[in-house]
Amino acid sequence: MSARIVLFALAVSLTSALVVPSKANEKRSSYPFNQIVAFGDELSDNGNGSYAHGITGNPANVYSFGTWTDGPVAVSYLADMLGVPLVDYAFGGCCGGGTFGAVLDNTYTSGAAQVNGAPVPSLHDQIRSNYTQQPNNNIKNSLQFIWIGENDVSMHTDAFWQGDPKNADFAKQYSSRVTAEAEYLVSQGAPYVFVANIYPKHLAPVTKTYLCPDGSCVSTWGAIIQQANDALEQSLAASPSASKFIYYDANAYITALLNTKDYWGLSAPANVFCDGGEGNEWDTCISGSYVWQGATKFFWMNYIQPTTTVHHMIAVNMKERINEFFAGHY
Repeated sequence: MSARIVLFALAVSLTSALVVPSKANEKRSSYPFNQIVAFGDELSDNGNGSYAHGITGNPANVYSFGTWTDGPVAVSYLADMLGVPLVDYAFGGCCGGGTFGAVLDNTYTSGAAQVNGAPVPSLHDQIRSNYTQQPNNNIKNSLQFIWIGENDVSMHTDAFWQGDPKNADFAKQYSSRVTAEAEYLVSQGAPYVFVANIYPKHLAPVTKTYLCPDGSCVSTWGAIIQQANDALEQSLAASPSASKFIYYDANAYITALLNTKDYWGLSAPANVFCDGGEGNEWDTCISGSYVWQGATKFFWMNYIQPTTTVHHMIAVNMKERINEFFAGHY
């Protein structure tokens, strides 16, 4: 068997389970919700967070969209695909550096990005102080969307030694805190809560750029992230509200997508990215007949953020997970 056929077979085997589950592809005429409400960090900030509050720096619209990538983020695409409006409370921050975005709770992880002299709203704040305190919030008809943790995992884990006790403690803190927020939303009337786990940050450019240039920590940190994600899945499943939770394995899907990126037309090497890398990636990314056309071949926009092309693919998979969930419930 030729190498080309082997690679194609690998792409099909990885993506058939993660991208196109048969039930998920069945078209649904309607959903038991008429709105998405999103909470999280820069992976979900559509501009209502960092852009609206002036923490994006110069230029204020970042890459021309108010997001931390070259276009819409996954939850924006997801709302369009589901045909419902989006209310977005997520707060972003820059590139995995000193001004990272929202965290689980500012009493647990001290967020660096500031709004009016205070840390940006954490997941806890977004849900309990911002959203549920709003009159007419339509919570009973809204799919709640949570994607958080990629900033916390950098602050609370030891990427070089899996046996460090603080890694197990982070898994406990992460899983229990996210579950508590999801349960709170249900207690306030939310019909369903979509919960995405921590994405494969160990494979993002930030890791080899700043954490371990020789790559020695990549697999260890990946195992630590997986440990936290496993704890989250188990915690959600054990909750009295488990039937209301739609667990999404962002880590598995994005890892598989990265491993098969060339198959999907993402031909730029995985270790190059549009903003912040060495060389001429920026010029390549903004080239073409429209701004950022060149970025459509890239997986990563900056040190931690996928391009909008990848965000769109994530949204497609998220929608399929939602369809799969409701196919088993209705």
